[in-house]
Amino acid sequence: MVDEMATALNPSGETEGRATVGASTLLLESRIGPLIRDCRYRYPKVQVSPRQLAISRAQEAVRSGEVDLALVHGECAPDELSGTGIVVEQLPDLEVVPVGSATLLESPGFPSALASPRVLAVDPDCESHHVLVAALRRDHGVEPTVIEAGSVSGARELARAGYGIAMLPAEAVGPSEEGSGLVVLPGLPHMRLNVRALWAGAESTRSAVTAVCHVAARVGREEAGVTV
Repeated sequence: MVDEMATALNPSGETEGRATVGASTLLLESRIGPLIRDCRYRYPKVQVSPRQLAISRAQEAVRSGEVDLALVHGECAPDELSGTGIVVEQLPDLEVVPVGSATLLESPGFPSALASPRVLAVDPDCESHHVLVAALRRDHGVEPTVIEAGSVSGARELARAGYGIAMLPAEAVGPSEEGSGLVVLPGLPHMRLNVRALWAGAESTRSAVTAVCHVAARVGREEAGVTV
């Protein structure tokens, strides 16, 4: 569908305009940067204005015009939006992985040996930290404490410092982190989260928005190839 949208861009000239893009916390810090860079290269006259957006507010924000496009992750069946005037485009999944300080691996019997691990929650609307908490309780017999980190970068630095464990996008902790003291921890769950773009009905969609959505799909495919 995205490719069809791309061909519908104004054939008489270069695509231009402005698109306000709301993104959930995990996506804001893992995909928005590459999205803006790619948009500047492919559509230099399209301006992207990003902002953080809670997943629970995505539909409202699109419907009210607060954002032109919302990028969200997690479970949301498209039929839940039927009849709401919102179009849903499925994008490449987001892989999240458990990360922490390399020093944690020095504990014999990790992670069962941890007395009271801290789980750093990046996004309260994301299920990934709940899955991590459940796995620590069920599989390793430890009782974690959940602490809100507020951002991917904040959780990454706290995890690197040994303060806790976080479920972060694999895209955000790729090869560039090697040797930094931050590692993907064994024996804990990995997850693939659905990612979707939401925008108003086709009749009100500007060419700038379709261009950004087209690039978002490309970025997701490219970033999903990163391994850690």
